Amino acid sequence: MERRQVFYPVLEGKIAERGIMKAAIASRLNITPRAFSEKLAGRTQFTWPEVVTIKGVFFPDMEMETLMKTNTGA
Repeated sequence: MERRQVFYPVLEGKIAERGIMKAAIASRLNITPRAFSEKLAGRTQFTWPEVVTIKGVFFPDMEMETLMKTNTGA
């Protein structure tokens, strides 16, 4: 079984750590849970308004650069 690459490790970790339902974030962004999963996996991009909403609503205590850090394999 292939392990899924984590594209946004801090964001995914904080979602889990805080017990936030991914479906709740998707709902707030007015996208499907599947679309949110695609964005988390790096297959599609977050829009700037989505990033601002995620940070402002769910993680107001975090720095945007830290929260949205990607794992690009570099």
